Amino acid sequence: MELIGYSCSYIPVELLCATGLRPYRLLHGDLNLSQKGERIVRVDACPLVKSNLGFVIENQKKFACIIGSTGCDMSRRMIEAIRFMTGIPVYIFNNPRTDNFEIFSNEIDMLIKELEQFFHRRFDKGLIQQECERLERIRQRLRQFDARRRSNPSVLSTTVFQKIMVDYLQGNFSDIKTEFPEEMSYKPRVYLLGSPVSYESGPIIELIEKRLRVCGDFNCGLSRPIYIKVLEKTIEGLKQAYFKQAPCIFKRPNKGFYEWVDKDLKETKSTGIIAFILDYCDNFDFEIAKMEKRFSLPILKLKSDFSLQNISQLKVRIDAFIEVLASYRGGVV
Repeated sequence: MELIGYSCSYIPVELLCATGLRPYRLLHGDLNLSQKGERIVRVDACPLVKSNLGFVIENQKKFACIIGSTGCDMSRRMIEAIRFMTGIPVYIFNNPRTDNFEIFSNEIDMLIKELEQFFHRRFDKGLIQQECERLERIRQRLRQFDARRRSNPSVLSTTVFQKIMVDYLQGNFSDIKTEFPEEMSYKPRVYLLGSPVSYESGPIIELIEKRLRVCGDFNCGLSRPIYIKVLEKTIEGLKQAYFKQAPCIFKRPNKGFYEWVDKDLKETKSTGIIAFILDYCDNFDFEIAKMEKRFSLPILKLKSDFSLQNISQLKVRIDAFIEVLASYRGGVV
């Protein structure tokens, strides 16, 4: 089945499914792909953008079109680069950075119009209801998995959960596992936030979870999209659900992000925070000082370019962080 690519959790997956294609979230983070992307953008560009560019160029025949977003400047530039370098039709969804539902609603209407015209399909009430019900059943199953990860003690690792989420984000809905290895954990409970977790980030999560247990997160690539709940199975219901999802840190003011994470930290009983930040992802870098004051928990900042060359250094820093958790007085490692 042909793919319809997308780059942001604010783009409703239900609408992409209504085209009859397989929705595929662009979340690649592979060093080899990134090096191919460097032929198109600057070396100091976002590693995620470079890697996704490399993936799309290698697999351009698989994509019927790609829906991009203005979530961050580099994401928008990625779509422009795809438009310039390939024959793939692209559309940019203008995701407002302010808390303005009217703009978001109008953008959804324009996206629907573009998809209907391009694919010669009518998104009638029956089709929208069908896709809303189907995706809600899938997300409900994923929320049940996540509840086992968040339980105390945790019985599902984020290492396993991330593999489950890959199938959802790549549109392999029928392949989502119903059985998985459970491992009751009494390791220190930590919360993961920061830059997107790519499909290839499994080894980094696994490294963290050798000594810790990630019981919650606020990262694209993990649990964020599964808590989108479409209560009214209509286009208006979709708009409300996606607009009110776990708020992106790029939104301004980003009070909603801090309120969501603050509540989640308490619910997961996390004792520390790991901030996973990609090279050149300045938005998260700038927020670290604010996070220290707001959350009053130890924060370990892990920088990454998706290479695993510094894996030994990461291990040393994680071990040091565990000592901080044992004698917590606050601060950043």
